[in-house]
Amino acid sequence: MGLTISRNRIPRGFIVRSISLIIIILVIFQTYVSHIQSQSPLRQGTGSAAATHNPRAKYNATNNDELTQHPPTYNLEKFCSTYPTRPTKKHHILISNKAKEDGPLKIFYWKQEGLSENIDWHKESETMCPVPLELQAFFDHYRQTKIKDPSLFWKTGYVPCFFWKTWDRQIEDRPGSCASREYGELDYIFSTNYTDFVNADIIFMDYAFTIGIDKAPYFDQMLLPPRLAHQSWALLFFDESVGYYPHYAMPAFLNQFDLTIGSPPQLMDVPNPTYPITEKKALELANIEPTHPFDKTPEHFIAFMISNCAAKNDRMGLIDKLVKSAGAHSYGYCGHNKEMPEELKGREVGSWQYKKQKTLASYPFGLAAENSNCLGYITEKIYDVYASGSIPVYMGAPDIADFVPEGSYIDSRNFKTYDDLIHYMKTVDREPFYRWKDIVKKDPTKFCKKCLYTGPSPWCTIMDNVHFV
Repeated sequence: MGLTISRNRIPRGFIVRSISLIIIILVIFQTYVSHIQSQSPLRQGTGSAAATHNPRAKYNATNNDELTQHPPTYNLEKFCSTYPTRPTKKHHILISNKAKEDGPLKIFYWKQEGLSENIDWHKESETMCPVPLELQAFFDHYRQTKIKDPSLFWKTGYVPCFFWKTWDRQIEDRPGSCASREYGELDYIFSTNYTDFVNADIIFMDYAFTIGIDKAPYFDQMLLPPRLAHQSWALLFFDESVGYYPHYAMPAFLNQFDLTIGSPPQLMDVPNPTYPITEKKALELANIEPTHPFDKTPEHFIAFMISNCAAKNDRMGLIDKLVKSAGAHSYGYCGHNKEMPEELKGREVGSWQYKKQKTLASYPFGLAAENSNCLGYITEKIYDVYASGSIPVYMGAPDIADFVPEGSYIDSRNFKTYDDLIHYMKTVDREPFYRWKDIVKKDPTKFCKKCLYTGPSPWCTIMDNVHFV
């Protein structure tokens, strides 16, 4: 009897149904994963990873808005030398005639503490003050994005009284009066009273740094105050670089303000130099004599005091080269190789700026290098070198020539390599760099084209631009 082996065959219908079921499960799983990803904070732009593009999306026409042309990896050097264009329409602070009849104009100082990680919010939340509901959304968003403590509870309509005293710690209203070209003397009240926010005529901001984000539009709109119909907005910006805060150069940000004051002058309604020079100061600088005889070769050519080692330009590259190839002395944190003279140590000697100027006076050249090469961003650095009697070697704003005397400095941009710059510094005749002094002594206004400023305080500038309608 033979042994017969037979194979069990799986019905074809069963195979088809099984494959179909597997396909259905995979489709359901993929749909579920896609849904989860769409709800992820990373997809919504609040995480560290960027959302992926939809390959099936169709983009109609071209978006020419400057904001879309600058991804987080934008060319900062190019951006800082070619700012986006703002509308040329003249801006004013428009106030209703009724507000004029009601008494002094109210200027509310919108000031938020940005260093929230250094604040004991639970302790500060033990003393709460009332705020109008118009501000509720702002404070909710501030708590979520800046404080990030889910255990912190603020009752609706109340926030820590801490906000009333940030920065200058003064919470009392400050009355004042300013002369205006159109209406004569105008009275105002400068206030930080959040409870009375809705009654303010003008919202004044001079510290909108903490609202920055790393993608278009480069600022968090919800960290700005609510825009109430009867209020005008004024912005002051002149002490920092748009290299660190690019939203200050973006039309989407600036166009929200009725009046902008400060620098860069190309973008502001009322230009105000980053470091204003008065005619008196220009005359003082012109009367400072050179510290080194022109016919004597110095032992050390150049020094500097720089402590921000994360500049947005190649400042650190220049510092390293000067130290290694020119024997430069660095008294600051960056490239530090020299201690300040003993006679200049101690608080009783004077300010840091005074000590810096006295230290640089021992060298024929002083490095004046900004933290970014942005139009209109000229700080005290180059003026400190003039005050020391030395010749500035400059790195920074492309329009530096508008803010200093002609022929008074060495521009690092004029050299192909830092070696060429160092050779020039060591061999150039230093006498011509001081000829501007005779010109400025006769006429201090010749010191510069754009650095002189004799205007009023920011709030008086605001009053001078008020128009009642």
